[in-house]
This record gives sequence, C-alpha cells and structure tokens, in this order.
Amino acid sequence: MSQDNTASPAGLPPRVAKALLDKLESDQAFRDAFTQSPAQALRSLGHTEAAPCLALKPGAKLASPAEIKAQRAKLEAAMTAVQKADCDLSAQQGH
Repeated sequence: MSQDNTASPAGLPPRVAKALLDKLESDQAFRDAFTQSPAQALRSLGHTEAAPCLALKPGAKLASPAEIKAQRAKLEAAMTAVQKADCDLSAQQGH
C-alpha cells in the first residue's frame, strides 16, 4: 500500500472561521466578494494562507444567510478541522 506524503490542509483558525461565517450571514457585499474570490475575501479578514476547500464549485451558489445560520455549528466545525485530501466542503451541490 502506498503512502501519500502530502499533509492534509489545516483548517481555518477558529477566529477566522467565526468572522467568515459572521460576514457570510450578514454582509451582502462580502458574500459577493467571497463568491468572486474566496482567497481575497479571506485576506480581507486577515487570513493569508491558502484555503482551497472553501472555493465554490463552478455553477454552485453560496448558501443563503438563513441556511448558513441553520448549519453554523456544523460549518464552523468543518472549517476548523484538519481537512481530508478531498475536502469535506467539496461535496457542494449545484443548487
């Protein structure tokens, strides 16, 4: 059995995950910016490391503020955990 020597990407710091979800729940301009460039939106929150698991898949839409609020604890836990190689958040649906 071969071993993959690449490390799984680290999750977001809890402070950044909280700030991200706060903004995605309440700030339409930030939501628009995040949809266009998640990396740039994260930089505006002071996070400069790559977070490829947060990018939206082509054709996918960002969850509504109400949906984010309803799933907040689950999203925050997934964002702060060490991500698997296939990224927990990569299972987005095109809805």
